[in-house]
Amino acid sequence: MPTKPELLDSAISVLQRGENLTIDAVAREAGLSKPGIVHHFPTKEALTVAVVDRIIDRWESGLRARAADDASSIDKLRAYVDYALTETFDPSDLALLADVNLRDRLCTLWAQRLDPWFGNHIDADPASRASLRAARLLADGAWFNAALGIPTVRDDERKVLRVIAIQLVNQGEPQ
Repeated sequence: MPTKPELLDSAISVLQRGENLTIDAVAREAGLSKPGIVHHFPTKEALTVAVVDRIIDRWESGLRARAADDASSIDKLRAYVDYALTETFDPSDLALLADVNLRDRLCTLWAQRLDPWFGNHIDADPASRASLRAARLLADGAWFNAALGIPTVRDDERKVLRVIAIQLVNQGEPQ
């Protein structure tokens, strides 16, 4: 019998293929019956929340590889920008949008867990904050489009784009 983390990985595989996240789809992917999934996740809501938590765990792991938990807010933002502009993303990264009825709850969960990495709490003048926000929005757009499979950055410009985004962070860093 697969473990709960293995079932979540099966659910993520379903999303990676662009399929709807359902208990039936996860059961097929895991080679179990629907009751086998319901034993661990009694509702689709419970499954979806657990999947989003697992994806956030993956993000946090990648971010922590770039900046420690006790790093400064500016260093965490640099880590976020770097992660969003250099990692590979797929439809599973958009799991927070998988169920319109849960969207508010999942977006709140996403924002609460990743907020320390967004640079929202850096005390700076308006122009500096705008530079920081521009870097964040550039990074957000890059990962979001990548997860959607929309080609927006050519390979020959990816490194330059990252440099520009990091320059925006550096420009906004409080002195």
